[in-house]
Amino acid sequence: MTYRSKTVYLNLDESFTEWLRKELKDQLSNRYKIIHMAEDMGVNPAVLYRFMNNKEVRTPFYDSAFKYLVKGGR
Repeated sequence: MTYRSKTVYLNLDESFTEWLRKELKDQLSNRYKIIHMAEDMGVNPAVLYRFMNNKEVRTPFYDSAFKYLVKGGR
């Protein structure tokens, strides 16, 4: 079993959701779009789109998104 870790530094006025959204937006580009990221994360593209546009998503999305970032993103 392999363990990985990621340290998250938040500002006092920043939430984990805001940090996660910012980290995911940093991964996106003209070539690497939400559809590609959703496929790599193993989530429905509509759910990722909702999250990126400040809509409510369920806990399994957060698990998938954090695992994606821990693995190093794209």
